[in-house]
Amino acid sequence: MQARSRERLRRVLDAADEVLAAEGPEAFTTTRLAEVAGVSIGSVYRFFPDKEAIVEALAVRYWSDFEDLVAGVAEADEAQPLDDPIGAVVDVLIAGFRARPGFLGLWFGGLRTEQVRDATRPTRTAIARSIERILQHHWPSAPSPTRMRVAEMAVLAGDGLLREAFRRDRHGDVIVLTESKHMLRAYIAEQLR
Repeated sequence: MQARSRERLRRVLDAADEVLAAEGPEAFTTTRLAEVAGVSIGSVYRFFPDKEAIVEALAVRYWSDFEDLVAGVAEADEAQPLDDPIGAVVDVLIAGFRARPGFLGLWFGGLRTEQVRDATRPTRTAIARSIERILQHHWPSAPSPTRMRVAEMAVLAGDGLLREAFRRDRHGDVIVLTESKHMLRAYIAEQLR
């Protein structure tokens, strides 16, 4: 029974992603999600009390994916130091945004609320911890609290810069993305020298 429930839950979230990517946030209704998922509307409401709860669960899923991508960069950097680890982090997030058009629909389509931002904060904190691992590897003499502060600020700034790049162009404005890397590299180097 639990396996069937998990499968239905996954189908609802996959349908939510599909609707956002293909039809946009204006089509994001519980009725449409049930239809695309191939489940009854009652099944949707058994998992989620309302549309906002679906948005929150989907946002957490997207940010968990991004967390895994950045952790992968940190692991690769520890195995073999990267020449441009900050550029690698930004590039993996750019690729992650491009690969998840549903995320862009959610994040920029009027569905992101303060509650959704709060629900995704732990994943952004985890991303900062992965970036701190990278900073530790490249700036081992910098004090740990300083590295963590710089990593947290890089996540805050990077989030804003990436949002702006993808707000301007659904594939990411190349100028904003390029300048974002320069800004983040300069900030980190200046803070940790």
